[in-house]
Amino acid sequence: MKKIILTILIIFFSSYLYASEMNELLDQNYKIIKTELIKFNQDAYKIFTLKNGKNIFICSVKLEDMNGLIGSECIKP
Repeated sequence: MKKIILTILIIFFSSYLYASEMNELLDQNYKIIKTELIKFNQDAYKIFTLKNGKNIFICSVKLEDMNGLIGSECIKP
C-alpha cells in the first residue's frame, strides 16, 4: 500500500516539473490560443500555442498511457 501511495505522489510531483516551462510562460502573461491532441498507439502529444503580443511559443507535452506525463518542451518558432 505504501508503494502505491509513493508512486502516485511521484507521478503527481513529476508532472508539475514537466510542465514548469509552460507554467513560467503563463506567469509571463502568455495566453493559450490553440490546443491540439495528437494520438499514437501507446502515447499522445498535447500541443499548446501560447501568445503574448507578437511573441509566440509552441509547447508540447508527451502523455503516456501508463506513466502519465513524460516530458514537455517549449520552442519559439
